[in-house]
Amino acid sequence: MSTATTIRDAFEGRTTRDVLLAAVPTVLAVTLGVVPLLLLLVESFRPLVTASNYLDVTEGIYVAVITQSLFVGVLLTVVCLAIAYPVTYWLANRCPARYRLPVLATLTLPLWLNYVVLNYTWVWLLAPDGVLNVVLGWAGVISEPLALLGRPFELPVVGLTFPSLSLLAGFIHIYLPYLLLTMYVSMERLDYRLVEAARDLGAGDFRVFRDVVVPETAAGAVAGLLIVYARIAGAYATPRILGAESNPMVAELITTQFYDVLDYPFASALSMTFLAVVVVGFAVGARFGGVRAELKRW
Repeated sequence: MSTATTIRDAFEGRTTRDVLLAAVPTVLAVTLGVVPLLLLLVESFRPLVTASNYLDVTEGIYVAVITQSLFVGVLLTVVCLAIAYPVTYWLANRCPARYRLPVLATLTLPLWLNYVVLNYTWVWLLAPDGVLNVVLGWAGVISEPLALLGRPFELPVVGLTFPSLSLLAGFIHIYLPYLLLTMYVSMERLDYRLVEAARDLGAGDFRVFRDVVVPETAAGAVAGLLIVYARIAGAYATPRILGAESNPMVAELITTQFYDVLDYPFASALSMTFLAVVVVGFAVGARFGGVRAELKRW
């Protein structure tokens, strides 16, 4: 069947009102989503139609910042996944049915709150004069405040920086609920008769997890990882508030180029480069049918 025939069949029987109702959100989505990206792409090749701005991205600290941002994104998504698997398994399989919705609502509460407020909550807790240091000092556990806020740890072997405790806490607090929701849906669809059958055949907890739970929920896990990874790697507010100024992430670098340096072409090239890296990650994950089905639900 030709493309023209497919389009004709899709619109056959549709009224003008139906077409207009579908056109309005489509035009709005294109205007707000596609047009800005096209403008960024055009701007990235200015002032002359050349790739010099993209070549500049490969120089200086820019590659290191992009690599660091991707590293933080991967690290935090893995940590979130390690937390989400046992929590969602317990919630879908062990938690009494009447408590599941209240518990799930409590776990996803950060989604209902402003993420800037959530970030400053960790400042209030972890700052040198914050709640944690005050309590530990009052209890006599420490003699001077702990440097918990915005202090990264160098990993000299790989040339990367392990994010600070405050940055880890902020990212997990804000973005773990996305993965919890995705994984919970997958856990609910898991056929627990397979788990019981594996246990009846003598499989231990680890064997059940490896051979039954993971294969049956892998698509939901990967879909959740892609969603969380993209949001963490490109985050601005959390690294700005809870991170170290000496260890910026790519969103902070792009903002500096736009608002402080006023180098719009280079900032656009940096934005498009990082977007391309994230899109490639999505494309690799979306190659699998199960992952595509999970992503469509979002």
